[in-house]
This record gives sequence, C-alpha cells and structure tokens, in this order.
Amino acid sequence: MAMAMGFVTPIKCKVTPIINDHNNHNHVLDASYVKRAAELSDKSAGFTAPHPNFGCVIATSGGAGKVVGEGYLYGQGTKPAEVQAVEVAGEYCRGATAYVNMEPGDCDGDLTALSAFIKVTCF
Repeated sequence: MAMAMGFVTPIKCKVTPIINDHNNHNHVLDASYVKRAAELSDKSAGFTAPHPNFGCVIATSGGAGKVVGEGYLYGQGTKPAEVQAVEVAGEYCRGATAYVNMEPGDCDGDLTALSAFIKVTCF
C-alpha cells in the first residue's frame, strides 16, 4: 500500500481478460473442479479446527478431463486431502492437474501434503 499525505491508499489493480482463440483450454471445466474441491471441503465443516476445511480434486488433462482422485481433510490429525486424492488416482496422476480450494502448504512443518504432489511428478 502506498502512503499519501499520511493516509494509506489502496493499490488498484485492473483485470484484463486474456482472449486467445488458439487456446483450447476450458476454464469453465477448471472452475468446476475448484468448486468440487470446495464442496468436498465442506464435508468436514467443524471437524478440522484449528485447520481450515480443505479439498482436492485430481483430473486428467485434455478437453474432456476426467476426475481420477478426490480427497478432503476429515479432521484434525487425519490424512491430508492431497494425499488422499493422489492415493486414489494412483498412476493416473501422471500428467493430471490437482485442483484445491486453498493453496497447499505445510502445517507446522508437516510437508506430507506437498510431498504427495512432488512424488507424483518424480515417479
């Protein structure tokens, strides 16, 4: 934020849509996968404290992507959503895309969730 005459002024961002006729990527499909991850995360509402609700969907690439793995954080101390989704998807993870309702990260130094994604790319 910038300071102007002692007041904090917000930074204004202008969003410019990118239109590319040569790009066949289906953003509506991407949005549906993120929405599904959010729906999955809602299944654990009230059980994950102090952590937020978290969901993960893994879908194959291509025009008609197919969901090959899903998971959500059931509760405090349970297996991370990303790990569940990777385990369900198995070998179908290769070349697939993970969609999450929040940015993956570590929790108090526990890198299990991020490691699941890294291991998939290193098969």
